[in-house]
Amino acid sequence: MNKLVMMAGLPGSGKSTVAKKLAAAENAVLHSSDDLREEMFGDANKQEMSDLLFKELNKRIIGDLMKGNSVVYDATNLSYKKRKEFLDKLNLDCFKECVLVAAPYETCLTRNGRRNRKVPEDVIEKMYRSLFIPQYYEGWDRINIVYRDARDNNDGKGIENDKGNDLHKFIEELKAIPQDNRHHTLTIGEHCKRCMENIKEQNADDSLVTAALLHDIGKKFTKAFKDLKGNPTEEAHYYGHQHVSAYMSLFYLRHLPVEKILEITNYIQWHMRPFDLHSSKSRLKALNLFGKNFYDNLLKLHEADTKAK
Repeated sequence: MNKLVMMAGLPGSGKSTVAKKLAAAENAVLHSSDDLREEMFGDANKQEMSDLLFKELNKRIIGDLMKGNSVVYDATNLSYKKRKEFLDKLNLDCFKECVLVAAPYETCLTRNGRRNRKVPEDVIEKMYRSLFIPQYYEGWDRINIVYRDARDNNDGKGIENDKGNDLHKFIEELKAIPQDNRHHTLTIGEHCKRCMENIKEQNADDSLVTAALLHDIGKKFTKAFKDLKGNPTEEAHYYGHQHVSAYMSLFYLRHLPVEKILEITNYIQWHMRPFDLHSSKSRLKALNLFGKNFYDNLLKLHEADTKAK
């Protein structure tokens, strides 16, 4: 059976390097969004007309799969909706694998700065605040995580370390950061620990307990005294913190099996979703996407989160 391997990762994560190695190992056709931009527009940095570009890219990928070729799809692919939409429309009998290439955000910025084809830092930050860790409900047969940080880096350029992944030390650091928001009286670190304690009282499984501790660690990065339009505000906002928290958690969970990492990060990246479940339609949609067990646990996390003021 031929195979589709879809890459996912921030610019500068090392995604394209991994994609080339996978294409060689799988004897697969490599389709790259950057290469197609160069072909179509004469400039791999040209970000306009992305809809046109991905329409052509997807057409070529599907064409090769229909011929029986295996394909490696090299693009950032950070939206779960777009990944799922692509798989839903694929309608082909092939093995579908998603490979998330993970490197710390600061490392991605450093690598990006060394490249000839640089992505603006504000664009990378926007991706960081909105990315979704791949999950099986999107339609994958297998999901893999490839770490490309200091310990796994082999480019010989001495990329910065990943801060040791000392979770206890990091939580202690977060205890000194006030949330400066009317919805919270505890600091970020205190809130994370209180949420975890609340979950433990519900006799929840270890994945949910871990997710509770990690669910807001991205708030340090996202804290800003401005609204979505950039206007100054008196209280702090944390737009996209759930996505940053989930991504940061990857580096504290790397000792676990991939399936466990995916489960924990999925709780984290969706922990704000219950705030939007106001109608029976929205609740049914979430239930259909996640399944009952995950949905029920997500509500437990939400309860523990809201109680940890």
